[in-house]
Amino acid sequence: MAAAALQPRRALRPGGLRALSAATAAAWGASPSTAVRASRTDRTVKRKALPPRTEKMDVNQDWPSVYPVAAPFKPSAVPLPIRMGYPVKKGVPMGKEGNLELVKIPNFLHLTPVAIKRHCEALKDFCTEWPAALDTDEKCEKHFPVEVDTSDYVSSGPSNRNPKARVVTLRKTEEWEKNKTDADMDEYVWENSTSQRNAVQTLLRMQAAGQGQGERGSAEELLRTREVEGYQACVVRLKNEGENEVSLSQYKESVKRLLHLT
Repeated sequence: MAAAALQPRRALRPGGLRALSAATAAAWGASPSTAVRASRTDRTVKRKALPPRTEKMDVNQDWPSVYPVAAPFKPSAVPLPIRMGYPVKKGVPMGKEGNLELVKIPNFLHLTPVAIKRHCEALKDFCTEWPAALDTDEKCEKHFPVEVDTSDYVSSGPSNRNPKARVVTLRKTEEWEKNKTDADMDEYVWENSTSQRNAVQTLLRMQAAGQGQGERGSAEELLRTREVEGYQACVVRLKNEGENEVSLSQYKESVKRLLHLT
């Protein structure tokens, strides 16, 4: 064992690897050149790109399975001769393969009529039939007042699909909610609150009396002024986060700016 462990390791001489390959090929009944060509051919076959998915798609392909949700454009999955881009030298726009213009823009490939129909069928179990008595918009607004706020977002990331743009806020007012006060709210909301109305009415009375050096205008214009927006932020923070030395100090300064006492 000791003698075997002390034997020096032998390295192949220059050209030894080629000789070993030739000997192995001869043992298997193949010439060295044939073995080398076969190995190179195998590597070439492995590197060959597969055909795009569009060439294997059936005519009756289930399209919602290809684009089940919103996703960037994939040229290998869309069997359409789409072109987009600026034509160079009076030619035709660039094809879909490697076209970054098609990747950057949003698409509606996931909102085909078949996909929308499936979505509606899936949601039917969670919906009730529309009341037959609500046959006009006036009746709907009278019995079911709904307020919808929309917001537009400009994303600065690599995708123009801002996640916040998918959120929809829907407010519905019931009869019993009209009796709620600001103290009953889980979270203080500035819009249509007592603080908002009092601030606007105070500024309008100051305008009528010729007091103050601030901006003049209607109630909507006053709500967009810097003083009112600063007062709004301090009131919301004070109501939702509670009173402390910092919030009370900020509220005091916002009131002074609102009434032009600074």
